[in-house]
Amino acid sequence: MKHGLLSATLLLIALALLVAAPAPAGAQQPGSLLIWPVNPVIEGDARAAALWLENPGKTPVTLQVRIYAWAQQDGRNAYAEQNAVIGTPPIVSIEPGQRQLVRLTRTTPPPAAAETPYRIVVDEVPTGNAPAAPGASVSFRMRYSLPLFSYSRHGNDKVKPPAPAPHISWRAGADAGERFLEIRNDGAGHARLTDVSFADGAKKSPVAQGLLGYVLPGASMRWPLPHTVDTAGDLIATVNGKVGVAIERRQD
Repeated sequence: MKHGLLSATLLLIALALLVAAPAPAGAQQPGSLLIWPVNPVIEGDARAAALWLENPGKTPVTLQVRIYAWAQQDGRNAYAEQNAVIGTPPIVSIEPGQRQLVRLTRTTPPPAAAETPYRIVVDEVPTGNAPAAPGASVSFRMRYSLPLFSYSRHGNDKVKPPAPAPHISWRAGADAGERFLEIRNDGAGHARLTDVSFADGAKKSPVAQGLLGYVLPGASMRWPLPHTVDTAGDLIATVNGKVGVAIERRQD
C-alpha cells in the first residue's frame, strides 16, 4: 500500500449498521438509504461491478463514495487509501424516490491473489438546506460501510469457478482479565460469520446473534467473550451463508 494506514476507529465513527429491507430484493436499508447489492464482487473476468443507491426519503441526499483497501492486523480491521478500485461518480445527489448507479471499477489488472478485500464507505454529506435540530451546533451525517471483494482471473473456462474458500479455526483466551474469542483464517477466501454459538449437546451458549464479523484470508480476529458464555463443546456458526458449520478448535 502506497499510503499510510487509516485508523479503523476514524472510518467507523457513526457507522450505520446494515439491516434487512423487504425491497428491492437483496437491498439493505440503513436509515434513509437503500443500498444493493450488499455483498458486491468484481469477478476475475470483469472490469467493474454495479452498486445502486436509492433515496426512499422525502428530501434530496448528497453522498460521497470512497473505497479503501481492507486488511486485518493484530485482531483489528485496518483501512488504507488506494487507487486500484474506484467508485464513479464519487459524489452523487439523489432526489427523493430516485436511484443512482455507482460503478466500482478496477484501474489495474485483476489481482494475483485469489481474493482481494476492500471496504466501501458511503457518507451522507450535510447540505446547507438540510434542517437543523433545535439547539444543534454540529452537523451529523450517516455513514454506511459494506465489503467489496475483487477476484483473480480464472482463465478461459466458461464455467465460473467457486469462490475461494476460508479455512477457519478458533481459540479462547484472556488478556488483562478479559476473555476473548479468536478466529484465524488460513484459507484463500474470507469468512463471514453470523449466528455464532457454542453447542454442547442440546445446550447452546450464544456468542453473537446475527453478524459477528469477517475474517480475511491469512488474518486473525478477536471478539470479547462474556464470562457468561460457556466454551464447552463445539463452536458452531453460519459461514458465508452455510448454516451449522462446526469450526475446529486450535490447541496453540
